[in-house]
Amino acid sequence: MTSQQFMARQEADHDDLFSEAIALTSRAIWKRIRPDHPANGQHSDDLEDPAPARLQSVDEILIGTRANDWLSIYWDQSWMVQFNEMNQLRRAYVEPCLYRSQGGTLSRLTRHRNPHETSLLRHDLNEPELHSFLASISRRLTETFALLDRPDSAEFKTFQLASFVHPQASIQPADSRPPETIPSTFIARTLVARLGRICVQKLVIAEPPRGRH
Repeated sequence: MTSQQFMARQEADHDDLFSEAIALTSRAIWKRIRPDHPANGQHSDDLEDPAPARLQSVDEILIGTRANDWLSIYWDQSWMVQFNEMNQLRRAYVEPCLYRSQGGTLSRLTRHRNPHETSLLRHDLNEPELHSFLASISRRLTETFALLDRPDSAEFKTFQLASFVHPQASIQPADSRPPETIPSTFIARTLVARLGRICVQKLVIAEPPRGRH
């Protein structure tokens, strides 16, 4: 594969990270509730955002699985992580870099543009870099689970379930009832439970992909 072909493929991979989200066979989206939202019961002046600092700028969280049971988690358009069916980390996107599993570590791919050409810079994370990156991912996953695993009646919720898709049929709430009262939200609870299982284990890098997925 030429360097131009490699770069084009990796750029396509980056674009696919977010376009593939709508193709997830099971998925749920949580949207941030404004601090002065009636669900919170108090005016924003009386509240501080209970979300950890690294999540306070996030407005939407999407979790979903593909038909092969790979799990993807998106935080807006700036962060994404994907796990295989064994909950091993396959790829990640932390704006502006794409990360892919590579020989027991992760390769960081960064696009560099100048007036004449675009090049792709690849760097395989060394052990300290990998440890730091995985620790950052772990903290974000754990904090996300803590926010989404709260009971529906919890006071001062930060995120509220906005929509969900069942493997057999799309279920988009169309009436005035809050999403939590509509049947089949078990799919959202199932996705959060899967996230919880990932949070209590040590993150393991998946085998490098063979061919395009």
